[in-house]
Amino acid sequence: MEGEGGIDVRADQIALQMYTVRDRTAHDFAGTLRQVAEMGYRAIELAGYGGLSATALRSALDDCGLRAMAAHVPYAQFEERAEGLCAELKGLGCDFAVVPSLPQEYRADEALLRRAAANFNRWGATARDAGLRFAYHNHAFEFAPLGGGTAYDILVGETDPALVALELDLFWAQYGGVDAVALTRQLGTRAPLLHVKDMAPGDERADTPVGTGILPWPEVLAAGAEIGAEWYIVEQDHPNDSIEDVRTSLRNLERMAE
Repeated sequence: MEGEGGIDVRADQIALQMYTVRDRTAHDFAGTLRQVAEMGYRAIELAGYGGLSATALRSALDDCGLRAMAAHVPYAQFEERAEGLCAELKGLGCDFAVVPSLPQEYRADEALLRRAAANFNRWGATARDAGLRFAYHNHAFEFAPLGGGTAYDILVGETDPALVALELDLFWAQYGGVDAVALTRQLGTRAPLLHVKDMAPGDERADTPVGTGILPWPEVLAAGAEIGAEWYIVEQDHPNDSIEDVRTSLRNLERMAE
């Protein structure tokens, strides 16, 4: 908010992770896209195609004036068809291909984490060759103690910054016991994508719309500006009312926009 420290985020840097409105897209993907566009979002991050072909999805996006700036694609799909997948995402207009998490068995196994990091480097090269950038999205498990560090230390330390970017989920980092603002600054240009949702007070620390919880948004946005973050992507894992919650997040972010 301009009055809260003078930190700004441009309206054209705000996107919506469509997983948040999965209760709506399960019944009417194209209609939900229209609703998202009508409330003011200009870009989305995909989490599946809602049963549409890539061609039909691109048409639906174009019809409502949205762009898919990125897509979450499960680890196993990259293992199966990284090259074809990247070509498909490029055709959808995406800039980023993102692995949203790791299979359960990888999460506390240092050898498997190093294998994942090697795969990320390889898929990052495939994405680069297709005109995309590859990224990894964290949850909280990456920050649990593991060996002499954490899973995140392995994934960050053993991936090539030129090939593997980080989509930093600020809520989950904070949930995992990390100072999300400090981590943003530490990662710097490796974190062009920031997932934004707020945290309710209390022991449960539920995810809530941006601006309705305890995360320090002036400091968050200041850190994002310092590192040159490209996108602020609204997401909630457990919305109360998905449409109203993403509207609240957008309106609060818009009030922070210049």
